Amino acid sequence: MRTIAKRAYGFTLIEIVVSITAVGILMTLILSVLAPEGVRGTDAIYSMRAAELGQSYLEEMLGKRYAENSPLGNALRCGEAGGPGACTTPLGPDSGETTHTTFDDFDDYNGFSDGSAGTAPTDQSGSARPNYTGFQVTATVSYAGTDLGLNNLDAKLAVVTVTDPHGARYVFSVYKANF
Repeated sequence: MRTIAKRAYGFTLIEIVVSITAVGILMTLILSVLAPEGVRGTDAIYSMRAAELGQSYLEEMLGKRYAENSPLGNALRCGEAGGPGACTTPLGPDSGETTHTTFDDFDDYNGFSDGSAGTAPTDQSGSARPNYTGFQVTATVSYAGTDLGLNNLDAKLAVVTVTDPHGARYVFSVYKANF
């Protein structure tokens, strides 16, 4: 009788180890190329949130009086005959105004900073804004009437800078005139 030798099919241990090593190296190369794209994919979300945050602070600022001496509703201009007095109070928060929840005029935001790496900026009621942890907002206000062809004290420029958790900065600005 003749016996037919059976041929073994399959992989040896060495072939399996070499295959696993090759797949591991390939996956490392592929992931090192694709992983940064995943992080950059969140940039669009951060830029959208930064724009929303910047816009909300600008709207909050524009809703305030022009100057400390301006009457509510800005019915009379400060510095005008019959008006409430001069507009030239120092830029920045007035006595007793420590946060934007207590600010009552546009220039109180000069030197303003809100939020940090581990916290979220707050809304006008002082509550942390959800989904904005790690964002930081800073603001400066300066007299800028000459930019608009006016007396320098008749307009102010606010520049709001929003920094996202990755460190990207978004700058927004607005003028408020003494009208």
